[in-house]
Amino acid sequence: MPLRADLLAMREACIRQVEEENRMPNRYWRAGVARPTGVVRFVRTLLIALLPLVSIAVAARADVLDVPAVRQDGGGQGMEVMVRGPWGDASGEFGKVDEASRPGPMDFVATGGRLYVLDPVNARVQVFRDDGSFERQIDIGTRTADFLAVGDNGDVAVMDAFARREILIFNADGKLRTRCGIPADVRLPSAIFLDGERVLIESRHDRVYELAVPADVRGATASTVRTLAGRPVAAGGGELHARMAGTREIALQAPLGKSTGDGSTLRFQREVESIVALESDTNSRVHLAVTCPIEGSTDAWHTEIVVVVLNADGTIAATLHMPNRYVTDHYRKLGVSDSGDIIQMQTTEADVRFVRWVVEPQSGKGGSR
Repeated sequence: MPLRADLLAMREACIRQVEEENRMPNRYWRAGVARPTGVVRFVRTLLIALLPLVSIAVAARADVLDVPAVRQDGGGQGMEVMVRGPWGDASGEFGKVDEASRPGPMDFVATGGRLYVLDPVNARVQVFRDDGSFERQIDIGTRTADFLAVGDNGDVAVMDAFARREILIFNADGKLRTRCGIPADVRLPSAIFLDGERVLIESRHDRVYELAVPADVRGATASTVRTLAGRPVAAGGGELHARMAGTREIALQAPLGKSTGDGSTLRFQREVESIVALESDTNSRVHLAVTCPIEGSTDAWHTEIVVVVLNADGTIAATLHMPNRYVTDHYRKLGVSDSGDIIQMQTTEADVRFVRWVVEPQSGKGGSR
């Protein structure tokens, strides 16, 4: 079912409103490359390429970890397709609109042995079991939703960041329990989190706001309780921060143990074009994903995703290389399950695939300088 023209126009107007802000240089991040296909496509792709990014103040002294060139990719036992569905509106299918911005599934979360997929074109969240079978859907009543979060208690939060600027929270049975507006000081939402009883919104890949949300569906605007330095850690007890620190370096701060000092810097073998994911799992591992040019390729648009998995003690556990080819816009390329498996969404002209990458420890770990 196509997006309603008025809502699509509203979303594009909101994106154009923040275009000038996003053209301004930001000392914490820089954009990844994307083929220019119009103003809306450019701004949306700029936002998506940078999500989910957060910033830090770099410590004066930080360890440097060289990311090894060891590859773990789809040639072995490291990956499997866990969910695969064609384009459409039936259960297990995914909606796509062939507009300039080409929206498809926008966000997803892997938790509790389930995969939750935000399918806004079909105004729903689809839930799949760990074996890839369809379980149920949650009707969300909006076709312009952008971000998704799932709480430990099964609550599902959907954020319409641009068109309606509202948050919808459903209980584990799919019943709407909270509808509220996004505070005005959260100007450019880039992610939403449910952390225990807390509702958190990340803004401009930088600050994270804890919100006080009303316990009803009347649509009152939420209020800001406090500002946090970064994203919540899945295992609890800290926050995650990352930023570009050079053409091949990423500055990272995370609760990874004393070996990292006040922070660490990851140095890649090739130029880093953008950060595309920063996640953690319940084993206290941190997963950082960036895009890099394909080695030996002369095509500047031909990039791949490089994922670095860090152990709780700050050492590098594994490095994975993944394809970076998509036919739709979306806000999340990668997610991490509770156990640490990496889930990648891939879109083609024929279907949508969610691929599970199992992290296998490797030799030749990065070291400090």
